[in-house]
Amino acid sequence: MSGKKITVLSGGTSAEREVSLKSGSQIHSALIELGHEVKLEDLSAINQIDHLKKNVEVFIALHGFEGESGILQNKLTNLGINFFGSNAQGCINTWNKANCKKILIESGINTPKFLTTKNIKTMEFPLETFLENGFYIKPCEEGSSIDTFAVKSNEEFKSLKQNLVNPDREFIIEEAINGREFTVSVLKGRCLAPLEIIPANGIYDYHAKYIAEDTIIQKAQLESDQINSLCDIALKTCSVCECKDWARVDVMQNEDGEFYVLEINTVPGMTDHSLFPAAAKISGLSFNQLIHEIITDA
Repeated sequence: MSGKKITVLSGGTSAEREVSLKSGSQIHSALIELGHEVKLEDLSAINQIDHLKKNVEVFIALHGFEGESGILQNKLTNLGINFFGSNAQGCINTWNKANCKKILIESGINTPKFLTTKNIKTMEFPLETFLENGFYIKPCEEGSSIDTFAVKSNEEFKSLKQNLVNPDREFIIEEAINGREFTVSVLKGRCLAPLEIIPANGIYDYHAKYIAEDTIIQKAQLESDQINSLCDIALKTCSVCECKDWARVDVMQNEDGEFYVLEINTVPGMTDHSLFPAAAKISGLSFNQLIHEIITDA
């Protein structure tokens, strides 16, 4: 295969900037090793892409709204520039967690019960709805588990509301599912090895994802029929949400063995702590082979 001309877009201004820079750097290095002509750009503003040429393809390594909301994908499409990954609609369908969950529910895919609020600072403790298992506070539009907390009591709820990095946005209040946490990386219409996530502090937050060395990430230890069910759910999720090329589906399994989809990531992290490369490695793909598959037409 002759080398491609590829621009890797990373960085940005979202809360996930540092993660994006690391992802972009590793993708950039892999593409060079694969023999492509590559430029790495730290995108300072989502509307500053008019300089990109139509003969250059774009690898989006921007996390957060700049890379996953669909705005960038729509702009690239309008400029006639090819890019890898989900199109604008796939990103729109998954970026807002509440909207994504509505699509899942309409498609018959289990997802935890939820409420939304645009004023979490004045919200009362939602006791009746989430009394049994507690709940999670999550931003409706954010990744990397920033401002994500588990809540089991009114006292915790009051305290955590005071510690939010950015409380002035829409939040989702999501039923906690007691059980095991899995993630399934979907690459070109097939599932890589599902992973189980076991964070030391019980919640897979920003610290557990990118800093902690005691978070356990391992190949999912499930019976073959459960693995098949988990993969079927991940593939259906990507299909109904219109995801393309690569995406990661996060799933909880309750104590009765039922799976619940939490969310979908259309631009998964690609750092040395990231789950997608870990799944690829367990599935027999090196990082360079993974990048090669993402940029190669089926």
